[in-house]
Amino acid sequence: MIRTLIVDDSGIVRAMLKHVMESDGNFEVVGSVANGQSAVEQNKALSPELIIMDLNMPVMDGIEATRIIMQENARTPVIVAFTTEDEAKIGYKCLEAGAVEIIKKPNIASMTLAELEAFCERLKLITKVNHAKIRQSRFFHKPIPRNTEPPSKEHRLQAKSKYKILVVGASTGGPIAIQTLLQDLGKDFPIPVLITQHIDLMFDRQFASWLDSTTEFSVSLAEDGTVPEPGHAYIAPAETHLVVSEKSNSPCNCCLTIDNDPPLHFLKPAVDKLFCSAAPVLKDKLLGVLLTGMGKDGAEGCKAIIDNGGKTICQNQDSCVIFGMPRAAIEMNAASHVLPLEEIGSFINSIIQ
Repeated sequence: MIRTLIVDDSGIVRAMLKHVMESDGNFEVVGSVANGQSAVEQNKALSPELIIMDLNMPVMDGIEATRIIMQENARTPVIVAFTTEDEAKIGYKCLEAGAVEIIKKPNIASMTLAELEAFCERLKLITKVNHAKIRQSRFFHKPIPRNTEPPSKEHRLQAKSKYKILVVGASTGGPIAIQTLLQDLGKDFPIPVLITQHIDLMFDRQFASWLDSTTEFSVSLAEDGTVPEPGHAYIAPAETHLVVSEKSNSPCNCCLTIDNDPPLHFLKPAVDKLFCSAAPVLKDKLLGVLLTGMGKDGAEGCKAIIDNGGKTICQNQDSCVIFGMPRAAIEMNAASHVLPLEEIGSFINSIIQ
């Protein structure tokens, strides 16, 4: 049984979550409180194995409560739930404070049985995250704000690299890992970055905005037909696949395409759609990075990159929140290199110039 603390200023929400989780049979709700201050106190008293945290609450909000709990006990996974798109933007600050995941608050009254089961399964998987080791890493430190413009046109013309595109895939734990990677690549990184993060509606635009404000890159949602440029990172929009199409008269020989094919591995966007589409277009001019996440999405894509002459880098187990996706690629012999998150950016810079 997973000992769970529910924190929400709505008594109705607390009662509904308690009912759903205890009906699942794998959770024991050991506490139910209405504000962040009570959450901090009950975390000490009850030692829960999972905390579901509301964002906006009286007395103390979810961000401050998460920060204090992480300082006192980094082993407790905190999931922050929000309701509105404006809250989603604030929610990324909870990741910086140490939360494992932010999720849209479920409308339990209208969810089907299958959706309720999937919700509980997601919570169960998150309790298994490698959170204690992640919390010790430097990427929970205060993010570095962008204070310079993207590389100038002159820099882009002068930049010479064998590689033309960097593709990145991630899932659970990915937002902070991607932020760390972009910060480490730095403002003079000479090629575009294409990113597929498993993400729900209401998250994607705010995710791009958060990365744009905390890294040296100009970050936006990908748009159909865009020719990617150095100094820019492009995010796959929620509920669509981001793929790469050939465009021979462009500097990188490609353009972005927004694809509405069905989900792959039950995922949309899917990392494999991005990696597998880019591999035959870019061939040995493609770099791929597969970061933390559950499941196996991205493994086939890494193999496609290697088979076409490109290079892949997988995050190692010790620095992953969940090692599923990188593990799947490594087991397929589809990882050119396996590195801790904090070394991936510097390694890429060492081979790309």
